[in-house]
Amino acid sequence: MALIRLKEVKQYTGLGRSSIYKFMAEGRFPKSVSLGERAIAWVDTEVEDWVQEKIEQRDENQQGATVSEVKPLKDEDVIAWIKDKLKQNSVGESIEWLVKIIS
Repeated sequence: MALIRLKEVKQYTGLGRSSIYKFMAEGRFPKSVSLGERAIAWVDTEVEDWVQEKIEQRDENQQGATVSEVKPLKDEDVIAWIKDKLKQNSVGESIEWLVKIIS
């Protein structure tokens, strides 16, 4: 077991900072551990378990599921994902990306 910082959590999960904190507040992501006044980390095995759980949920949803049986995404999850995507890119890259997903 080890503690990992936010940068590693983001890389491992593919989530952005705001999604991580939002999911933590909702109880849908492992809680962080305080390392001091201004430093936090996450237990690596808890994050790994969370990722494994997502994979298992995907597999359960795909087993014999038709498109109509797959649970629709929540608007707030889609919005959080788009915001994270936009934060990761420059303005020009974000515009190109938006044009691609709209068309």
